[in-house]
Amino acid sequence: MIMAPPKIEAFASREALFDATASVLVAALNDAVAKRGHAGFAATGGTTPAPVYDRLATLTLPWDKVTVTLTDERFVPPSDASSNEGLVRRHLLVGAAAKAAFAPLYFDGADPEEAALKAQDGVAAALPFGVVLLGVGGDGHFASLFPGNPALEAGLDPKTARSVIAVPPGSPAPDLPRISLTFQALIQASLIVLLVTGQAKKALLEAPVDPGLPIAAILNQDRAPVRILWAE
Repeated sequence: MIMAPPKIEAFASREALFDATASVLVAALNDAVAKRGHAGFAATGGTTPAPVYDRLATLTLPWDKVTVTLTDERFVPPSDASSNEGLVRRHLLVGAAAKAAFAPLYFDGADPEEAALKAQDGVAAALPFGVVLLGVGGDGHFASLFPGNPALEAGLDPKTARSVIAVPPGSPAPDLPRISLTFQALIQASLIVLLVTGQAKKALLEAPVDPGLPIAAILNQDRAPVRILWAE
């Protein structure tokens, strides 16, 4: 069955967007726990999702049955201000939510390729995901799968056996080495939620989406349903 392209669900304010996103995430995770006894959550980084994680951490969920991982990570330690793991630990894995298991993508002392290989076991424990939260870049990237990057083809390969890959720095992005889940891993999900703000990204995602953009792979696949939640 081919799914219709997802419609953009617009909210009147960012606060309303963050409230709605947290509600969608907790419902998907509770549903996964009810069906499978556990739930995996692939969390995105950046500044936009922090208020969502603040809300999600306060909601009722059997956190001890949840494994949290990341859609991608900058190759920096969790103590670095730009670390996605650090963000998730500060905003989500607090209070009752600290009972969740966490599967990191960064490992101290490993190079990016070693870290990507080492991360696969933890990610496998979270699969299939109850829900994946993704952001979208102005260039159409998702996770750390960037247009023009040497790792893009491997990251988008629907037949790859890899769930995690190393992404080298590139021009114009990314500026640092990164670790990213692959497209193939991310679509092993009951739901993919795109959290989007601003008119430019809304215009990028309004159908028809440029098939040359990495995000088109997410929007055009028929494995996992996609919801686009947006506010200005």
